[in-house]
Amino acid sequence: MVWFAKGPPAKPRVLVIEDNERQAELIAQVVRESGLYEVLVAHNGREGLEVLARHERGFDFLTNAITCILLDWQMPEMNGEEFLRTLRMKENRSPFKRHIPVVILTAYDSEELRLLAEDSTIGLSSAYLLKPFNEKELLQVLKRIVIDKEADIMRELLVDQRSRWLQNLSERRFK
Repeated sequence: MVWFAKGPPAKPRVLVIEDNERQAELIAQVVRESGLYEVLVAHNGREGLEVLARHERGFDFLTNAITCILLDWQMPEMNGEEFLRTLRMKENRSPFKRHIPVVILTAYDSEELRLLAEDSTIGLSSAYLLKPFNEKELLQVLKRIVIDKEADIMRELLVDQRSRWLQNLSERRFK
């Protein structure tokens, strides 16, 4: 009996959703140069959903072939919040799907945006990185999510970090 190899296993796919074309290419280049990932790019949330639809597996019953999403928050047509709400609603309709890990990349260090990104019913982001981001930090976050499979742990740490921050803030106010 002869077995035919399909070749080397495919690299995990990372989807960059960023409206600024130059910024999108910079992020994609950083991720590609690591040699660990295949990178796809979309320039708004609608395009991002189209890319995800093209990479559905098992007639959209199983997890998507995209292993992680790097998401800008402020975009035209469909911003990060709208994209994330739509994605999570779609994922929650199937009992077999797992959430695709999302890393928010934004220039806005807003408390409200962070809370939305961390919200268990809307966001469930695994990380929140501010632009300009540190390339090593971005690659470390990706490695932890995609290679080490720590997306759930990172989500919990993000929420725990927020909880500790709020507690410290509350304690300072009453002193």
